[in-house]
Amino acid sequence: MANHPTLIIMQNAIRPQLTFQFNGAGSEHHPAPAPLVVCYGAGRDSTALLVGLWQRGIRPDLILFADVGAERQATYDFLPVMNRWLKSVGFPEITVVRYQPKDFKHWPPYHTIEENILTNCALPSIAYGFHKCSAKWKIAPQRAYLMQWQPALNCWSAGGKVRKAIGFDASPHELKRSKGCSTYAVQEEESELFNLWFPLQEWGWHLAECIRQIVKAGLPIPNKSSCYFCTAMKPAEVDDLAKAEPDKLKRIVVLEARAKQKHLDYAEGRGWPRGIGVPLTEGIWRRSVKGCRGATPKPGSMTEYIREKGFLSSDEIDHLTAATPTRPLMKGEILNWQTWIQSIIADDAGKRGDD
Repeated sequence: MANHPTLIIMQNAIRPQLTFQFNGAGSEHHPAPAPLVVCYGAGRDSTALLVGLWQRGIRPDLILFADVGAERQATYDFLPVMNRWLKSVGFPEITVVRYQPKDFKHWPPYHTIEENILTNCALPSIAYGFHKCSAKWKIAPQRAYLMQWQPALNCWSAGGKVRKAIGFDASPHELKRSKGCSTYAVQEEESELFNLWFPLQEWGWHLAECIRQIVKAGLPIPNKSSCYFCTAMKPAEVDDLAKAEPDKLKRIVVLEARAKQKHLDYAEGRGWPRGIGVPLTEGIWRRSVKGCRGATPKPGSMTEYIREKGFLSSDEIDHLTAATPTRPLMKGEILNWQTWIQSIIADDAGKRGDD
């Protein structure tokens, strides 16, 4: 992982008891304007949001980027580029936060979303139809930081709300997403502390306009921001990953291989028949898509897509799958997840070299 300009490690976002001092009728006290916080994802929408604020002379008080530890390298490489631009226009640089859990049900402890799913022999929650990834790895560390950020504390003590700017564009999908606020944005339980603002939707900026404004500001167009193994990735994004970071494909194979037995056991425990696919989920992409009604055909498993496209040979995939243990690991079996996964990948390269 690339070095970040600022890295702040946060603990679990446990809500403290806050004492609010609301102004009564006729009070002569006027609280300071609510601080503006930009939730930055380092993608096209959130980058365009910052460009649009600059164009309108609106300076954010804080720009937060939640590092899940599994973004594609292009996203990490873009952060210092963006920081230079922010500094040039008088904006604060990006503050990077990361969720750091304290309680673990399985060994070894994890520090990234990739390590989290390896520990649990599972896939990201979106592969099962949930949206817990953002809540745990993005919302929680940003909220924890704000809970000790003095401008926010001052605002709350005066009875105000912190303003959060979210980079959802004006497309129908993102308009629907902003109404639900079920993923990246603040949760309903925090509504007493935060006001959400969706500037791109207010300005009517779709993705194409976001890209146009980024280029106009003299910035390179950032890649789409997501984990390298996100269920929401399209086949073309896996194709791009194969060119830019081929070793990430091996990690995808290991992630799916480690979770598969758990899926089979889950299905068997419920009496589901064992077919070619796994009833719980076939893999990161959940279910295969035939390609009807304009959809891009793809298998439910990214591993099978990688095999079909020839990005890795069948021998490589089979060796990686066989070398990946599918049970929870015990103390003494592993030093840390990064050493473990690198050893499997390196062993695969060594086996192919011997062949």
